[in-house]
Amino acid sequence: MFKIGDFSRLTRVPITTLHHYDEIGLFKPLRSDPFTGYRYYSFDQLPRLNRILALRGLGFTLEQVGRMLGTDDVLAISGDELRAMLKLRQAELQRQVEETVDKLAQVEFRLRQIEREGFMAEVEVLFKQVERLKVAGAREIVPKSEMMRERCIALNDAVCALMVTEKLKSDGISLALYYNSDEQGIDVEMAYVVDPASAETTSPNGAQVHGLPATTVAYAVYRGSYDDFGAVGRLHESIARWISANGYRVTGANREYYLRPPQKADDLDAVMEIQYPVER
Repeated sequence: MFKIGDFSRLTRVPITTLHHYDEIGLFKPLRSDPFTGYRYYSFDQLPRLNRILALRGLGFTLEQVGRMLGTDDVLAISGDELRAMLKLRQAELQRQVEETVDKLAQVEFRLRQIEREGFMAEVEVLFKQVERLKVAGAREIVPKSEMMRERCIALNDAVCALMVTEKLKSDGISLALYYNSDEQGIDVEMAYVVDPASAETTSPNGAQVHGLPATTVAYAVYRGSYDDFGAVGRLHESIARWISANGYRVTGANREYYLRPPQKADDLDAVMEIQYPVER
């Protein structure tokens, strides 16, 4: 038999790890001296330890490994259960690979940008998952850009009227959705996120409650005057360039979330988040 120090050197498993495995009942010594507390191990225990190390190497947690092995050296679960766990782990690793590839592409994009322009962009474009949303909105095609303020206010009023009539609950944060359209003008919807359980409906003034699908978005945050259309437009352009340069395509209407609306004319502390639904 081996003392724990000798067994640790033989297996290259740290003593602290062997102690922990013993404490959680995953890998106990063959014998523990009742007087000194010394732990002793044998060659016969190597297959179980090696199986533990192999499963840990695949990324399984200690809890999962313990469930697989039970108290014996053989698997305590069925072949179907093991196959299901391995497939789940395979899917997790595939997601990690895809995330790493995305991060690598972003690093390469920034390197190219620095080489081309000598500095990193002021705009940081990020990714996140957005859950399915239920919104109350009013939509129309505004023929001219100079009419946008007037028409967006009218659309917002139509939505608010619908929310009052239907007693819809909202957090009060409004958003604008901009759709690609074959018609001349700007296809815009003013909307509010409402309770997911809200029934889909359409009011006489054209406002309606409808769903937005769950999606991945590329997004950036803008801080400044909402009236500075040039700055807002440049942020949209930066996000669009980033999407194209990183091999993504836009899959739906882009969204402007008005997180902190202006408190006064030309409020430079107003904040909005611009989101583009994307996929490779």
